[in-house]
Amino acid sequence: MPNGYWGKILRVDLTNKKINEETISEEYCRKYLGGVGFAADILLKEVGSEVGPLDPENRLIFGIGPFQASAVPGSGKFVVVARSPLTNAICYTVAGGNMGPMLKKSGYDSLIVQGKSDKPVYLWISDGKAEIKDASSLWGKDTEQTVDLIRDELDEPKATVVDIGPSGEKELAISCIAVDKASFAGRGGLGAVMGSKNLKAIAVKGTQKPAVANAKKVLDLAKELNKRIRETAPEGFLKGGTTCETTPTEELGDLPIKYWKGDAGGVWVKEAEKLSYPYYSEELNVDLAECAKIACRNCPIHCHRYVDADKSEKFAVTGVGPQYEALGMLGSCNLVEDIHAVSKANEICNLYGLDCISAGAFVAFATECYEKGLLTKDDTFGMELKWGDGEQLVEVVKQIAEGEKLGKLFAQGIVKAAEQIGGDAPKIAAHVKGMDLPAHDPRAFFSLAVSYATSSRGACHTHGLCFKAACGLLLPEMGITEAPDRFNMEGKEFIAAKFHDLSALQDAATQCNFMMFGGFGITDMLNTVNAVTGWDMSMEEFLKIGERLSTLKRAVNVKWGFSKKDDVLPEVMFMPAKEGCRAGKIPTPLEPAIEGYYKLRGWDSDGKPTPEAMEKLGLS
Repeated sequence: MPNGYWGKILRVDLTNKKINEETISEEYCRKYLGGVGFAADILLKEVGSEVGPLDPENRLIFGIGPFQASAVPGSGKFVVVARSPLTNAICYTVAGGNMGPMLKKSGYDSLIVQGKSDKPVYLWISDGKAEIKDASSLWGKDTEQTVDLIRDELDEPKATVVDIGPSGEKELAISCIAVDKASFAGRGGLGAVMGSKNLKAIAVKGTQKPAVANAKKVLDLAKELNKRIRETAPEGFLKGGTTCETTPTEELGDLPIKYWKGDAGGVWVKEAEKLSYPYYSEELNVDLAECAKIACRNCPIHCHRYVDADKSEKFAVTGVGPQYEALGMLGSCNLVEDIHAVSKANEICNLYGLDCISAGAFVAFATECYEKGLLTKDDTFGMELKWGDGEQLVEVVKQIAEGEKLGKLFAQGIVKAAEQIGGDAPKIAAHVKGMDLPAHDPRAFFSLAVSYATSSRGACHTHGLCFKAACGLLLPEMGITEAPDRFNMEGKEFIAAKFHDLSALQDAATQCNFMMFGGFGITDMLNTVNAVTGWDMSMEEFLKIGERLSTLKRAVNVKWGFSKKDDVLPEVMFMPAKEGCRAGKIPTPLEPAIEGYYKLRGWDSDGKPTPEAMEKLGLS
């Protein structure tokens, strides 16, 4: 049993009602680290191209790494991995709460769920034991009701509960997985995968502690890093979480405005202030004490917002408020500046279990299609879709979450919706590999263009925070020692690749990438891994894990039919703004940068890992 690990994976076969444990070696742990590393290896070996995302034989994997054996900052995370019903590609989405540490304390390093139950069920995992329990009475309940009902049934008020809402039960392509009412594994539709297996929830409680090699050093590192983060993280981030980002993001030309078009080419100054800290906190009555209660385990930042807003009677919300991505995609992307309407639409997403990023994109896409005459009132069930309408936003999000009326159009995602609408709709749809763009614009940071195009899971800012390099987040251990020019394509393939590798390491360790904003760097990550495991891993070996996992994820997609043809950006990303800091700027030439990215990886001209590249990284 390696330090920091149990050396055990829990496998649950819902079709045959079988539960068993599998062992993994220290060599395996050192090679893949954990989290997304274990999961990608499992998908490559066990899920063939003939297995669809909603087929019983798709694997749904909940992964953690060595960090969950410690109390270091950001270790409250876990990763969920499967073939995505939204993109058909590998999907890895990270959430927080208490699931990561609790799964580790229950005695496992990973959980694999396969098959399909003949009726709704949930899993109960506690201290090395697991059982399948009936969830028929929970089907149809929202994500908050489910948590309360399971805790009551088990008489375990402190059990962590991972669950889906009605959207996941209906297998909607953008349904997500909720954690303890406050955190969400949001992107890629893995809530639908969970629903396709008739798995309503997973409840976990553990009291065990895996051995660590140097307990004192781990504790000292945790104390030092917590102190550093509190002292060096931006004040607005500590007080407002990600809601502090809306105004500066608008200033950088990075905020999505009017489904990436923008009436004035991407300028929305006064309106953005109404969706940003401190206005957000004042208007929604944010309670910092309550924010601390719903924070992820082992987090000094507490980015989740708890709101108690009743200034707007029809949009009153008490509970988890929107974060930056929701403010951008539900708000500015639809020209909705009413923070109460955005908060209400976000609440619907949370309760139904729906990705707020794609939900906001869907509303904006529908509005643009209506504006261009591609959708009519017959298609929208009598609604006259228009920009900036908060009531419309809330209503359409609800229809999407329920899969009813206009929402039926989006049940299988943006690509299928655009195909069904026809005309110019496929050209309007802003996505990569079927995943809607998040609230960051590649025209504001050219490295994002390379990152989005080559990302294994589609358009994803958290796959690699490469745009932050231009804002001063440097990676000297990886060769990024000075802030790059954000409007120049030179060298952007290198920056995208290195941030992809860093993301892979974070999703394997498993750690929240926000910790880097407080100075928790790569060297700190390696020091923590070595203190937990007792390894003498060098920086070279550590960084090679990131490279290995980036190529491993690509290999999974290649097995499922992906290639260079899928590494493209939507047309709108080559339409320059007329005003603002990115006026006239578009991320070109992109093609040479993508080819350069392949060469850095040792992939061929079609974006496929070569046998030599695989062998060099220890992959068969």
